[in-house]
Amino acid sequence: MPREYIMRYTRPADLWNDALPLGNGRIGVMAYGHANIERLQLNEDSLWYGDFINRNNPKLKEALPEIRRLIFAGKIPEAEDLIQRYMIGAPASMRHYETMGELDIAVNELSPFDMNWLPQSDDVEDYENELDLMRGVQTVRWTRDGVRYTREVFVSHPDHVLCVRVRSSVPGAITLHAQFDRCMIYDMKVEDDRRPGKYRRGGDWAGMFLDENHTLDAVTLAARGNAGGTGFAMAVSMVTDGTVEDPYTQLHTSGASCVCLYLGAATKNREADPMAAALAAARAAKEKSFDEILARHVEDFEPMMRRCELRMGDEAGRTTDELLEAGRAPGGDPALAALYFTFGRYLIVSGGRQDSTALNLQGIWCKEFLPFWDSKYTTNINVQMNYWPVEMTNLSELHESLFDLIARVCERGKETARVMYGMRGSVTHHNTDYYGDSAPQDAYMASTSWPTGGAWLALHLWEHYRYTRDLEFLRQWQPVMREFALFFLDYLTPDGNGYLVTCPSVSPENRYLLPDGYDSPICAGPAMDNQILRELFGALIEADALLGLGDPLTAEFAAAREKLPPDQIGSRGQLLEWREEYAEMQPGMGHISHLYAAYPGYQINWLETPELLKAAGRSVDLRVEGGAGRGGWPLAWFICQYARQLDREKTGAAIAKMLVSSKTRNFFNGARVFQIDGNLGATAGIAEALMQSHTGIIHLLPALPLTWAEGEITGMIARGNVAVDIRWAEGKLVDAVLRPARTDKIALRTDLPCRIVTAEGEVAVETTAWGVTFDAAADKEYRVLPC
Repeated sequence: MPREYIMRYTRPADLWNDALPLGNGRIGVMAYGHANIERLQLNEDSLWYGDFINRNNPKLKEALPEIRRLIFAGKIPEAEDLIQRYMIGAPASMRHYETMGELDIAVNELSPFDMNWLPQSDDVEDYENELDLMRGVQTVRWTRDGVRYTREVFVSHPDHVLCVRVRSSVPGAITLHAQFDRCMIYDMKVEDDRRPGKYRRGGDWAGMFLDENHTLDAVTLAARGNAGGTGFAMAVSMVTDGTVEDPYTQLHTSGASCVCLYLGAATKNREADPMAAALAAARAAKEKSFDEILARHVEDFEPMMRRCELRMGDEAGRTTDELLEAGRAPGGDPALAALYFTFGRYLIVSGGRQDSTALNLQGIWCKEFLPFWDSKYTTNINVQMNYWPVEMTNLSELHESLFDLIARVCERGKETARVMYGMRGSVTHHNTDYYGDSAPQDAYMASTSWPTGGAWLALHLWEHYRYTRDLEFLRQWQPVMREFALFFLDYLTPDGNGYLVTCPSVSPENRYLLPDGYDSPICAGPAMDNQILRELFGALIEADALLGLGDPLTAEFAAAREKLPPDQIGSRGQLLEWREEYAEMQPGMGHISHLYAAYPGYQINWLETPELLKAAGRSVDLRVEGGAGRGGWPLAWFICQYARQLDREKTGAAIAKMLVSSKTRNFFNGARVFQIDGNLGATAGIAEALMQSHTGIIHLLPALPLTWAEGEITGMIARGNVAVDIRWAEGKLVDAVLRPARTDKIALRTDLPCRIVTAEGEVAVETTAWGVTFDAAADKEYRVLPC
């Protein structure tokens, strides 16, 4: 039987950070799971406040030579002063993502929509709340006054709607109200003195931000709003076997045994008439049966989830709260790790489809009107981390929404390069938004002046090629990579020591101390920039040869690559972050930008640069000694670094810490502020512990945590488009299956003697210092067996 991956609860969520996420890439839902009054908080992925703003500062190019002169002369405060005046966008901030509102559903409750009421489940028994990660369906069951109720919720990608079905075990037992709301969500519970034992929202109610909100007929509710010029609409159609009334303010049915709600949503960023689009989706769903839509949803959702499965431990019907508690015990719980890994892939499938926007800082799930860091795309680590797992966990096509964003950013970045720098190519700084804004963001010295965000994004295109070996994809996207690299042919400047460096720049978002105690992030040629550009120039050189382009810029890329400063090792055995060995202002800084080449890059590795890899490991240790890596996306990055160090003990300890560090009940990364990057970075780290291929060698179980004694993973993808299944027991390989999609030579490292067999018999191999190589045919299975 297929393994179930179900998040189970015996009490609902009272906090947004504990609610359960559902989505189809465009519509995002946070379902609290309450019985009597349920809140479904809603997002639409294209609902960004306002239109695109041209923020490019044309005065920068006049000041740039002087900024550079001051930096090279060591006059950092003076350089900072000019940067604060000339290298800031106008205005300083781009657009932000925000909530669409909420759909509140009451079952057998009177007057449920007093603006002060929280979701509630008073007077219910036998409560169950499940999120089936394989099917993308939430099911809540409860008993009240002897009647058993069931509510199912999912968001269909094929039918473009949120679907809700409420049923009762006794005919005619349901009275249901449904209404839209759009206000600040306060999760504080304050006891209400008017109704003993009841609770209301804490804090001040912020009011409703909708322009229209009423029924169009007795079974259709519609709402319209505006977010700084971005018009949006949402509409619900109801199907009921009970009696309907039309109070105009909400949907109402009584005496029902089954009620279905179908919600559509749209914004003017996609639709000329958002209301017409929302109504069309809701009404089209209403003409089908709930079971038909559910079957289409599961047929779409489950195959993607089943492609790659990690099986460890035994959930044994335990609730997620119980698994989290077990995970806090010494040694952790492998079943918790398997469920967490599956949840990470679930977030990608639910939050980012090919026809949706890229996953932002919160994926698509956001309850605020002005969220932390605007819930946009931070390009100095966060949006990249969102996509670290997609290729190796067999969700390659879901990388495409990021590629669409990169294309928009590239076009905007050409204008930024021309207007702000007077240079060719395309440039993007440390943030972008729905519209691809590429101008500097904020007025924060440690991040605003970093020019390398677009170059890093471009390397996702190259990674997709390395995994798929799709030459037509490479031919389509090589021009985008080329634009980001072309900018740096103009931007790189001589440092006086024979090297070409970025200037000004920063090592995101760290600061160093000068001998006089002055702290600054401003520098020339930080290690991260050199590593990213070395990789990007190298990718374009290789792409030119693969595609036979004969690009005249290839020689220039090669020449520039040779003049980039090399990585250096410092006095404490660490990899240097800047050109000189400065003291760090924050020894516990979470950003480990200078370790890009070790992960997610591949220039620093166990095969070719073991001394630099050792120095990268020392850098991580020093950060931990300084207090870094306690949770969130920094800890996720540390997991990936430990895995690349092939350190089983530290990898396992960091994963165990990550699983229980956020304090939420739903695995969300963060308690006060949710960021999806930590979830997805940790998912990538778990995958890296089980298989790596960045060196061109498929390495099985390279950093298997010591506490994961037995298990298996199926459907991983290695670079070169090789599917990999691995099974282990007592911490050692039992067997593996490789299924290449193309005929090629496979290089394999197993860390113990193995033989390769097919249905026809044993395969001839060539032994190397680290493993074996063998010729493999496309679409054939190769089984790896320890000798």
